[in-house]
Amino acid sequence: MFKLTLCHHWVKTLIYIAVIILIVNVPAFNAQSQPHTPSNPLVLEILSSGKLSGTAGDYVTVNAQIKNTSPQPITDIITYLSLVDTQNKLPVDLEDWSAEKGLYIGTIEPDQIFPLNWKIHFVKEGTYSLIIVAIRAGSQTPQVSGLTSFQVNPKRNLNPGRVLPVALGTPIVLILIFSIVNYKRQTRIMS
Repeated sequence: MFKLTLCHHWVKTLIYIAVIILIVNVPAFNAQSQPHTPSNPLVLEILSSGKLSGTAGDYVTVNAQIKNTSPQPITDIITYLSLVDTQNKLPVDLEDWSAEKGLYIGTIEPDQIFPLNWKIHFVKEGTYSLIIVAIRAGSQTPQVSGLTSFQVNPKRNLNPGRVLPVALGTPIVLILIFSIVNYKRQTRIMS
């Protein structure tokens, strides 16, 4: 009987501790009434996600926007693209893909929406995912857009339907021309 009471006492104590932790940490139970400031006051959105697929060699523009949802201006923001080759599961070096890797924004006023545009060159065929990252001065946590996936199709440089007649026809025509010229020379010499 003593063991059951002791065990029951420990269970009650653990439940009380769990309820106290819940009350202290859950905002609905928290008695502090400070105004809510979003932890991520910058909202990033990729607007051209449906227009990104293309063929290797194409140039496309990534259109996006960043919005300040806080009541104060935010300064010193750096935004940049991050690209991943999802087939090979590797990050992509943007050196060949875009000359504009990062964009600096001096100040975004409260509720201001700022457009972001990057021109990228589809270098290699494959399946890719793209995000936009924003880093603001004084923050340890970057803000990230939603993930946008797109397909880069291979570029076909040669059309076999047009190459084969040229590849076979040119030598045949040259042989025919040389044969005719040679035949005429020999018939002149004999006559």
